[in-house]
Amino acid sequence: MSVFLGADLVGGNYPDRAAFMQARAPVRYFVDRLEALRGQGGGGTISEVNRAVGGSFDNDTPTQYAEVAGQSFDLVFLGLGMNSGSAYGVHGRGPNADYTRRILRDLIQQIKKDGARPILCNTIHPWPEKITPASINSALQEGVAWPASSATLYQRVPLRFDQGANDLVARDGSFSTGPGRFLSAGSQLRVLSGGGLNDGRTLRIAERLSPERLRIEAGDIQQSGDLDAFVQHYAPDLEPVLDPPPSRQTQRRDWNGSGVAVDGVASYRVWNSILQELCAETDTLFLDMEYRGFAWVEKRGWESVYTSVYAGERFETFNHPQLEAQSAIYGGLMRHLAELVHQNALPPGYAVLRGPDVHAVTGA
Repeated sequence: MSVFLGADLVGGNYPDRAAFMQARAPVRYFVDRLEALRGQGGGGTISEVNRAVGGSFDNDTPTQYAEVAGQSFDLVFLGLGMNSGSAYGVHGRGPNADYTRRILRDLIQQIKKDGARPILCNTIHPWPEKITPASINSALQEGVAWPASSATLYQRVPLRFDQGANDLVARDGSFSTGPGRFLSAGSQLRVLSGGGLNDGRTLRIAERLSPERLRIEAGDIQQSGDLDAFVQHYAPDLEPVLDPPPSRQTQRRDWNGSGVAVDGVASYRVWNSILQELCAETDTLFLDMEYRGFAWVEKRGWESVYTSVYAGERFETFNHPQLEAQSAIYGGLMRHLAELVHQNALPPGYAVLRGPDVHAVTGA
C-alpha cells in the first residue's frame, strides 16, 4: 500500500520531499537498522526491492510480487492495506474481504514455495472523523458483496416486465429471499443485460406490492415480457444492509484492551482480524500495526497522526501518517524486527509481534 512507499510523510513544501519519503518508507527502517547491526559485526550486504504502489487493493499484490519473482529473497513484507480496510475494500462489489483473503492465501503459499518467508503487516486506521456515512454510501454504490448476509442483488433473475401496469415480478423468488429482500420503495434496480429494451435502464421502485411483485415508477419499463435479466441493486440504502451500518462505522471504544476508548473504524477492525486469522491459518508472522496505531492515538490523538507543520505551513492527510507518528508506529516495529533477525531470534512460524512501546521510540 501507499504507506509502505512513505507516501505523504511530509508536506509539499518539504525540501527533497520525494527522496526524503523514499528513504523513510517502513521497510527502510528495517533495512537501515539491520545494516547498522551487521556493520558492527559483519554479516554481508542487504538487497531491497520495494514494489508497493499507491491506491492499490490487496488483490493487486500478486501482480506486484510477480514483477520481482525469480529473484532470490529471504523475506517478503506484505504491507497490507489501508484501502482494503475501507468499507469498499471489505464489503464492495469488486474487491472484498472474501475475495482478497483467498488471493492472499495463495500468494503466501507461493512466496513460501519460492523459498522466502512472508511477513504480513496489517494497517492502522485512517482518521475516523474523515470517514463519513456519505463517503461510505458513495463508495458502495455498486452494492455489497461481503458478507453474504449483507450481499445486495447482483445476479441473473427470471423477470416478468409489465410495461402497462409498471410492474416487475421475480418468477423464482429472488425478490423475497436472499439479496432481493433489500429492495424497497425508493430502491434503484439496474438492468445490465438480458432485458431487451430495458438494458441499461435504472428502474426506480415505487412500492413493493407483494413479496415478488414490485411497482416501478411510470415510464421506466421499456419492454414487456418474460426475460432472464442480469440486474443490480444500485446505490442501495446501506443502513439496513451493512452491519454495523454507515452511521455506526466510526466507533468510540477500547480497541486495544488498554482501558482507553478512542475513535476507530469498524471495517478496518474486520479486515485486520481477517488478516490475523489468515496468518494463523498459514503459519505466517504477523506485524500488528493496528495495535501500535491505537497505542499512539490513546495518548496523542488522531490529529497528531495525520497532520504536520513545516516552515509554518500545515499539511493534512487522512490515511498517510506523518513522519513523527509513522516513525514510532511503523519504524519502531520494523527496527525491532531487524534486531530479532540479527539475533536469529525471529519466531519460526505464526506469531503476533507488536514491538516496543511506541512512545519510547525515537528517531525518524
